Amino acid sequence: MSQFSTLTPMPADALLGLMTAYREDPRDEKFDLGVGVYKNDKGETPVMSAVAKAEALILKSQTTKVYEGPRGNTEYCAAIEGFVFGEGASAVQEGRTLSFTAPGGCGALFLGTGLMSRMGVKTVWVSNPTWPNHPNVVRFMGLDVAEYPYADPETGELDLAAMLAGIEKAERGDGIIIQGPCHNPTGIDLTVEDWKAVGALVKDKGLIAMLDVAYHGFAKGLDEDVKGVRAFIEAAGEALVSYSCSKNFGLYRERAGCFLAVGESAEGIAAAVTHVAALARASYSMPPAHGAAIVATILNNADLRAEWEAELTQMRERMISLRKALADALVEKTGSNRLAAVANQNGMFSQLPLSKDGITAMREKSGLYMPNSGRINIAGLSLNDIPAVADIIASEA
Repeated sequence: MSQFSTLTPMPADALLGLMTAYREDPRDEKFDLGVGVYKNDKGETPVMSAVAKAEALILKSQTTKVYEGPRGNTEYCAAIEGFVFGEGASAVQEGRTLSFTAPGGCGALFLGTGLMSRMGVKTVWVSNPTWPNHPNVVRFMGLDVAEYPYADPETGELDLAAMLAGIEKAERGDGIIIQGPCHNPTGIDLTVEDWKAVGALVKDKGLIAMLDVAYHGFAKGLDEDVKGVRAFIEAAGEALVSYSCSKNFGLYRERAGCFLAVGESAEGIAAAVTHVAALARASYSMPPAHGAAIVATILNNADLRAEWEAELTQMRERMISLRKALADALVEKTGSNRLAAVANQNGMFSQLPLSKDGITAMREKSGLYMPNSGRINIAGLSLNDIPAVADIIASEA
């Protein structure tokens, strides 16, 4: 008998199955609003021009492929610290921060939940709804998952009172994951004042918080998008941070992430560094280098940085225009303001209040593909698609 006969198949990943079904659909007119990557009007996810130029510079000057060490690219780490904490932040100057290159945002989440476990965390709270891999990573670490309320897709708005009431139920020493700008799947974000309130409650409750920053620059802009994160850190005093360059640099397959932390004492952070290094060593050992080198090259070259920021602005403005056009079309087609809030949400995603039966019907009848949660990728649309897509959604909304 095979040694593998003790294994039973795991359930198929629903989103991967949706992608396969879309590719195999023979219809000429079909719409993929499921896969979570940025697309242009041609339905492509191109290499950003600043990225291509940075890669050329790297290849021209590269002399070795040797390991860079547990932290990876230190210039990259310093640049991401500048993004998150602010250039010249006192915490950085005082040695109260750490940063490690990680294999994508997921690698950073892995390090963060691993560190939580070593800090005595038994339960980690996530928003309801949240990105499905948050509870996956938490459970993989052997920790329990609990949920706090976040937003109601029926209104398309944050329910701060319910969120705070939910967090109040957490026990001292629990962990909590809070998404940064462009919440996945809802696109509904906290205001700066909301972030302050949540940070103050987290400190009062004695929770260990990890902020997941995966879409920096996709909401209002690079500076504006981190104001809430910094306000939280100021109010809470300490935080773990998972940062991803997959979306804002278009480096999906390069797995360019960063795990960061800020603490109230340099001694505590120095101890945390040794634990993060041990977690990395026991999993992927050394981080990938290419994506981090691209980001570091861009951010340390004035011309490339300006070019990248211009490209990022174009991406953000395109998504904003698509949001407004879709919201306007949905209001017109449904004769209701029920879905108007889509225009005021941020980033790539919104979660529509649709039934699973309705979502299945749209896929089978009209070739409109989205997960059963109703999450749609705004960046998967083109302006030309919106009238047809709005008609299809209105038929089930």
